[in-house]
Amino acid sequence: MIRGLWTPDTVGWLLVAAGAPVAVAMILDQGPDGLIRLALGLAVVAAWQSLFRFNMGVMPAPASAITALAVAVMAPHEVPLWQIGFAVSFGAVVGELIFGGWGRNFLNASAVALSFLSLSVPNADFVAGDAGLALAVVPGAIMLALTGILPISILAAFATALWVAAMALGLTPQILAAPGTLVFAVVFLVADPVASAATPLGRWVQGALAGAFTAFLMTGTSVPQAVVFAALLAGLFAPLVDQGIIALHLRWRRVRHARP
Repeated sequence: MIRGLWTPDTVGWLLVAAGAPVAVAMILDQGPDGLIRLALGLAVVAAWQSLFRFNMGVMPAPASAITALAVAVMAPHEVPLWQIGFAVSFGAVVGELIFGGWGRNFLNASAVALSFLSLSVPNADFVAGDAGLALAVVPGAIMLALTGILPISILAAFATALWVAAMALGLTPQILAAPGTLVFAVVFLVADPVASAATPLGRWVQGALAGAFTAFLMTGTSVPQAVVFAALLAGLFAPLVDQGIIALHLRWRRVRHARP
């Protein structure tokens, strides 16, 4: 659910602006390979958006570029370009366009694309971003938070649940080894302004679920894969969490008004 007074296109361009420093940092780190993967992902997203626009009337959305960015940033370096394009295609179509485009989807398209890629290439490890990636995410995250697009409650709940669960499981060294991946994923995958929970309490619950899922999944896989699947699972639970909170609130109101 898009919050505040922003239009969907404005929110989309703000997300693109927030991702721009990440794109620059990724290209500086990976060189021409990173630029090629990002350009390929953007071309694939644009092609699918054009196809759905002419056949189904789905309007293009700038925010869809984040799917291409997420795959370019986190996908294993050894993955061939055709698999990058296929993963971006799967995320854009299955995670977004078949629901009517960005703003109507209930799952984060980047999480869908990266989960598909992880299952397609099970033996390849995703990129574990370092502190440089985390620093590149910070300016955009601050901008999104100040504009009301990025819910701070999800970030706080994610960080708290992740740290508590990781300490209980003895996984804190793994967290400290991939801060960039975690910061990028929680901002652009977990705290999606469309696919995240709509109720204030629901955002706390979703963030806590994503953090706890990440820690538990880290026991069997790497940090990047764990946070991707955690973002997808938490997104699946978000509508159910909202529905439960609304039902409890309505029941509490009925009980309160029934009192003499």
